[in-house]
Amino acid sequence: MTSDAGFQNSTSKSRDQPLLILHAGTHKTASTYIQERLHLNRDLLKQQSIVYQDPCCDRPKAKKLAGELCKHREKRWRRMLSNHKQGQHILLSAEQFSVPLTDQKCIENLEKIANAYGFKLHIIIFIRSQLDYINSRYIYSLRRFYHSQTFEEFVTNALAGEMHSERQQRGRIARRQDVFNFWTYFQPLLEAKKSGLKVSFIPFKQNGNDPFHDLISAIGASPNQPWKKCASRHFNRSPGTRGVWMARLLSQKLKEHKISTRSIDNSSQIILREEQQRRWNDPAFWGYSRRLKNQVIQHFKHDNDKFAKAAWGKSWSTSFPNDVALQKQKKQIFQPQSIEEEETMHATAVHLLRRIRHQVKPSLVNQITDPAERIASLLSPSITHRIIQCMKASGRPLNVE
Repeated sequence: MTSDAGFQNSTSKSRDQPLLILHAGTHKTASTYIQERLHLNRDLLKQQSIVYQDPCCDRPKAKKLAGELCKHREKRWRRMLSNHKQGQHILLSAEQFSVPLTDQKCIENLEKIANAYGFKLHIIIFIRSQLDYINSRYIYSLRRFYHSQTFEEFVTNALAGEMHSERQQRGRIARRQDVFNFWTYFQPLLEAKKSGLKVSFIPFKQNGNDPFHDLISAIGASPNQPWKKCASRHFNRSPGTRGVWMARLLSQKLKEHKISTRSIDNSSQIILREEQQRRWNDPAFWGYSRRLKNQVIQHFKHDNDKFAKAAWGKSWSTSFPNDVALQKQKKQIFQPQSIEEEETMHATAVHLLRRIRHQVKPSLVNQITDPAERIASLLSPSITHRIIQCMKASGRPLNVE
């Protein structure tokens, strides 16, 4: 489902003026998957006069350019545009663009730079339904140990326009916290769109649409091409119900022991790897009770319809037919079913805490003993935990908790 009817026709009529196309996420809308497919299809895009500024091969990276916008700097932008071959379109993709594109001055500066080098600016943003989006952001932020909130606490903050786990400032602009209210969050872009800026908002994964094909259609490329597919590893995997429960418990322990998430290497993979090694094959987490689900729907209903009218000229329900299925989806969470199971989960969390502490403050002894402890923990976390507690009681310095 593309956002602006007739875009391909209008693009073909304005081929004399090259486009500076920015795909700006949003967060949790398959950006990694889209970028990998853009990378694989660079040659095919180039045949259609679209140059993808590939972060794997090209400089400056799109993330750096997003940071430049936030700092109100132009040097890297001007260098990139001045080195670009005339007559071809430029495509940039980075979800970090969604931050400066909520700031009116950043939008105006970007449009001014594009025009100075003969480009017409085109912004593309995917929109994910709040029910799905909040649930996904909760899992994402929890598996990175940004907080230890319950799902209900996270939803309450989301409805209040608060994202305490997010950095408050980026460059010279205050980072917006009302990320789930698209009518307010994207108000600067909606105003720019009304004034003539090309802005395409695309409903994410509606009616089974592939977001890559939606993007390809939005930029005016032909969807009827042999576009290469990417491996499944480029689909961001989320932890299942047990992994989410473990992430919250471990996050609590990290906070208790004053371990900063910034000091942990590759923190986002810890829970995912633990799931794989323990062969947890659980259903996807879905945190909503019926009451909470209805609360979210009612909270955003009025502003959603205003946003949909401004973005697509139609109602929210027409643009998001998949919401019907989300409203019927039953709550899916993990709770230990016995004292033994709870002991095992807590023992696993203690083991992970020890591994993190040893990573933050490595020692030769830990490098020797950790692999053996790891194997023992996989075989029986609760037994390993009891051994550790006994050794602690005997006075041996284990630096466990």
